[in-house]
Amino acid sequence: MPSVRLHIGAMKTGTTYVQQILAHNRARLAEAGVLYPKPWSSQVKAVRDVLALEGGSHLGSVDGAWAGLVEQIHAWPGREVVLSMEFLSFANKKQVARIVDDFAPSDVTVVMGVRDLARGVPAQWQTSVRNGSSWSYGQFLEELTLRRPSRSKLHFWKRQDTGRIAARWADAVGAENVTVVTVPPRGAPPNLLWERMSRALEIDVVAREQRATSNESLGPTATELLRRVNAQSESIEMDEGVYQQAVNRSLSHAVLPGISEPHPPLTVPEPFHDWVRRESERVVKEITGSGVTVIGELGDLEPQLTASAFVWPEELTAEELLGAAVEALTAYTNLVGQRQESEAGRGRTKRRRRPRGATAEKTAAG
Repeated sequence: MPSVRLHIGAMKTGTTYVQQILAHNRARLAEAGVLYPKPWSSQVKAVRDVLALEGGSHLGSVDGAWAGLVEQIHAWPGREVVLSMEFLSFANKKQVARIVDDFAPSDVTVVMGVRDLARGVPAQWQTSVRNGSSWSYGQFLEELTLRRPSRSKLHFWKRQDTGRIAARWADAVGAENVTVVTVPPRGAPPNLLWERMSRALEIDVVAREQRATSNESLGPTATELLRRVNAQSESIEMDEGVYQQAVNRSLSHAVLPGISEPHPPLTVPEPFHDWVRRESERVVKEITGSGVTVIGELGDLEPQLTASAFVWPEELTAEELLGAAVEALTAYTNLVGQRQESEAGRGRTKRRRRPRGATAEKTAAG
């Protein structure tokens, strides 16, 4: 029976980067007796199934997906199976126990990435916007730092309360079978995260020359533009499948990362620095106290905070947003047109479109 390694996230800790490396090296892993199930969407469906997560209608039915994945794993003749799906970090105590029991008698080990909160907070807000939220960054931060329960606190800590997530899995599989990997700070060598992850996953067979990219972040202007699109899509009750295809995939991931961004990456503004420091100390203390293995440096989780100039995304000028909207609409139009051409399969010679103004001037001159 193969052993099972679960890479459970957490979100915004380079999971897309790790998953792309694993997928690119799937054949080499199989030769070494390690299964990385394909396609990756099968892992997404299975985790949604076992955790009873709503949404994801664009994936189709997930009923029975978990049982199918477990059966595939038990049938693997090799030595090991690696699963990588960040939603596993959402599992509550009962769900964690069920997951571990379903893999029995296989040994289960758990790997989780942890990122400093100074980067994690704005990244998690941005991700929520990319998944349909319309709350402003200011609203998100205000609710997050309240003492009382709030929607923002529930959303954020479900995904980023990494000390407690590690402890929950340690209770099920033993602290000695849980490894936390710290995400290197900005400016670190680009391969350092993978070097740490490969040690935790014990899969040195994977090639060092990775052809993988991270899930590219959006700048403040692009994120605010998307947030306003989300608000408008809510008002017209856009179908979830349409939203996932047109907004989440095409606009958010294919178009907006490429538009011009006049402002620096989003940070945590100065009024919330004390909160970030306090919560960071708590997370580090909980990770240390859980007894799990740590690969990397706990110092990487110390928030790097500055009093640099900060622009609230919701306070960007109409002119800035209009410029971003025109650029995004142009790129989106080009994307849709290319897809339609490809689907039509016309095979005709491409011609560069001439500006209408130049055409009119030429005609008048003639």
